[in-house]
Amino acid sequence: MSGASKNRTRQERVESLGIQKPRWIQWWQNSDKADVSSRVGIALIAALALLLVCETWRPPFAYRLNAIPARDLISRVTFEVPNIDETKTLQDRKRREQLAFYRNRPQPIDQLNAALRDQLFLVLSAPSFDRLTEDERNAFAQFYEDDETDPNDTPANRFSMLKTVLASDPELKTLDDAIKVAMRDNYRFGLIMALQHVPDQGSQERIKVYPVGRPDEVEFVEIADARIAQAGVALAKRLREQFRTKFPADDSQKVAGMISDWIVSKLPKYETLEYDDTLSEQARQAAAESVVPVMTTFRHGESKLAEAGKTLRESDIRLLKREWGELVSKMQWTDKAIRMVAYAGMISALYLLCATYIFFVDDKRLLLDRFRLTRMLAVMVVTIGLGYWVSGDRWRGELVPLVMASILTAVVYGRELALLLMTAACVSVTLFLGSNLAELVTFAAACTSCILLLGRIRTRTHLLYIGATSAVITVLTVIGVGIVTGQTLSIGAPVAGIDSLYRGPQFDMVVWGLVKEAFWSGFCILVSASAMTPLLPLVEKGFGVQTDLSLLELGDASHPLLRRLAQRAPGTYNHSINVASIAEAAADSIGANGLLVRVGAYFHDIGKMFKPEYFIENQSAGINQHDSLQPAMSTLVIIAHVKDGADLARSHHLPEPIIDFILQHHGTTLVEYFYREAARRSEEDPNGETVNDKDFRYPGPKPQTLEAAVMMLADTIESASRTLVDPTPSRIQNLVDAIANKKMSDGQFDECGLTFMQLDRIRRSLVKSLTAIYHARVKYPGQQSA
Repeated sequence: MSGASKNRTRQERVESLGIQKPRWIQWWQNSDKADVSSRVGIALIAALALLLVCETWRPPFAYRLNAIPARDLISRVTFEVPNIDETKTLQDRKRREQLAFYRNRPQPIDQLNAALRDQLFLVLSAPSFDRLTEDERNAFAQFYEDDETDPNDTPANRFSMLKTVLASDPELKTLDDAIKVAMRDNYRFGLIMALQHVPDQGSQERIKVYPVGRPDEVEFVEIADARIAQAGVALAKRLREQFRTKFPADDSQKVAGMISDWIVSKLPKYETLEYDDTLSEQARQAAAESVVPVMTTFRHGESKLAEAGKTLRESDIRLLKREWGELVSKMQWTDKAIRMVAYAGMISALYLLCATYIFFVDDKRLLLDRFRLTRMLAVMVVTIGLGYWVSGDRWRGELVPLVMASILTAVVYGRELALLLMTAACVSVTLFLGSNLAELVTFAAACTSCILLLGRIRTRTHLLYIGATSAVITVLTVIGVGIVTGQTLSIGAPVAGIDSLYRGPQFDMVVWGLVKEAFWSGFCILVSASAMTPLLPLVEKGFGVQTDLSLLELGDASHPLLRRLAQRAPGTYNHSINVASIAEAAADSIGANGLLVRVGAYFHDIGKMFKPEYFIENQSAGINQHDSLQPAMSTLVIIAHVKDGADLARSHHLPEPIIDFILQHHGTTLVEYFYREAARRSEEDPNGETVNDKDFRYPGPKPQTLEAAVMMLADTIESASRTLVDPTPSRIQNLVDAIANKKMSDGQFDECGLTFMQLDRIRRSLVKSLTAIYHARVKYPGQQSA
């Protein structure tokens, strides 16, 4: 019996031999191609994000302030930079060459002329010299004093000359015209005893003069024409010329001298010019800005930008940045593409290393679950990106994101995988920044020590202990690596005749810089560990893990309500933070739930965000919205924040104990300010109705728990403490006692079971906390109390 034969394909014939295929081929044939493609796409997007965020298309700027280059830094491109010193010298010269502005107010000259006429009329009214009265003689003495050298030049003769010459001008109109013509330049140019500006403020030879109120009518004036000492001589000369034409008598020149001498003697009291600092400074500033900057050229391969073995100063950093910016601007697109491809190859190698370990050793579900893979890659991208952007001289904070990511990955993924991930992150940051081996060792020491010391987080201070220990390790590592790399041994020349490591001031500066860098690194680690403590609830929620600190989740500062409160009512938010601080300590002092009180304090005033401007802590620029409202209406607005806060809390699904804090933190207390204002207005109004205090009380209920009672006291006392002019411990003590007694006498603690002993402990705790906040400070001589 024969059957029909079936032709097999080549692939089927190969498989019939039973030879096992490689694992990766079997995995590819059995996998979901769409799922694999999506996960590969996620990895590619993360890699592209790193390439873009870290600006891999351009070379990194690897120089740091106070760093010590091992070789001379030669310019890699020809560029120009402004010579600040020479430019400033030119600007200063321009400022000194500018003409200063002076305001001319000629009224004093008119007053001088009027005084002259008064004195002349007084003298000329006398019929003869012998019949001069005492006042007339005193007036005449101003025009002439006895000249003992000339026996013929007597006062009587001078008086006769004055009468004779001016006899033809009884009303002194001709004289007035002559004086005005002679003083025409003085009216125009002004008069001044000495310049009112220094040489650095403008020219000392010429000035710009303008009439008061007309700054556009500027006139250039030589100083000699306005200086009284010199202008007086010219004035006397011009007056004699006027007398020669207007008074042809023989003795007119002597009379002209008498009058000019009187005028010149009085001129110092009649200055008309006043320095205008505003216009002068504007002119000087415009002149300085018009100066074209002096440029210094640095040539490619020739100009030295920094010297080997010397610390980089701020001027060196600015020059290197200018050279780096010029280099980047001249790069071709092909150069940028090649750099990005090289960095992409580095990222691919790190991907392969980490993925292989995760898939074959750790937990392959991290790679197979797209959501978990996205979270892990996002953590790495954010960590490396932040490390890149905060690494400049302004912050030097690249350790902060690296240490925080070390703690996070250790909590979420465990120590082993965290070590691998953070090794990849440290290598990436080092290469993206263009840092050296010493920086990589520092990064590795900080991250590794945090991961290995982490363990289980049992207390809120655990991360602080980890941060302190890791900080010490990193400080020692930075100093050790600095010594190993020779930063302290190759600086400066040895002191003659002394065979020691001491190298002089430059050596001291380098050692001090190394110590500062080490302690700054330790400080960054402490900050990072401290910052991770409040962020742990987010880590728990975002990554689905639990720690012993999950109770703090609700108090996270990133909660939407708290963020909105901080944006809409920053003053209320700050008040809430302060209340939380002092209330938690007070609750702990009586054995209450301090953490619950603290979280409740964060949310107790969220209702104020609806109308933040009606609460004094959010008001600014002296604007009070209540000025336009009646006291009863203001009270309704104030009281409404309790109900609004409770409604807002319920809509955001806050726990019921937190809502109780919102409802009970004011109890049924009286809104005293508006109650008293309403009572005052009622007393002033004969037809006013009697004010009932029930209309000005919160709806309650009164505090039902010890925690709510602590919240009430802390809230009221913290607000009242801001009004203390000089918050000394005794004044704080009196304030706390007064408020506590008032709340107790008002019956606010009747329903919470608070005892006198507990109330006393709460008061002492609040006094202690507020005293710490308003601790005494040194008063310097002349300092006033706030």
